[in-house]
Amino acid sequence: MLSMLTPVRLLAATAATTIALGFSACEDPVSGCACTEEYRAYSVTVVDGVGNPISDLTVVRTNLRTGKVLQPGWLGLLIPGVYLVADDGMLNAFSSVGDTVRITGVKDGTSIVADFVFAVPEPCRCHVELIAGADTVFVGDLPLD
Repeated sequence: MLSMLTPVRLLAATAATTIALGFSACEDPVSGCACTEEYRAYSVTVVDGVGNPISDLTVVRTNLRTGKVLQPGWLGLLIPGVYLVADDGMLNAFSSVGDTVRITGVKDGTSIVADFVFAVPEPCRCHVELIAGADTVFVGDLPLD
């Protein structure tokens, strides 16, 4: 849940997390869209079988529809075991109906795979929205290559 911190709203938790920073909204008189000036980012927490965060994974995020490798911002780099999957800097990377993003991570010969679905709904295309995906991935539950 977002809490109001005047004038900035901020939510910073782990996993399929939304980090939203905003000051106001703007309205397009033609479309009627009112986009808030917040920045959304979604992350996943990767942990081992006992819940310890897995840091320093080499992570690749791929939009399976386009084959494009995605490069989200830096926000997820600050918390051990937390990896940014998608953010509002990727508005043009996603369709309005939803695209699957596959995140793969490798460390010391162990690999993980997790899928997420993101969309940027029409007509406004204001923010990336998470449609499906886990907030925490357990290494023991994932296929190993």
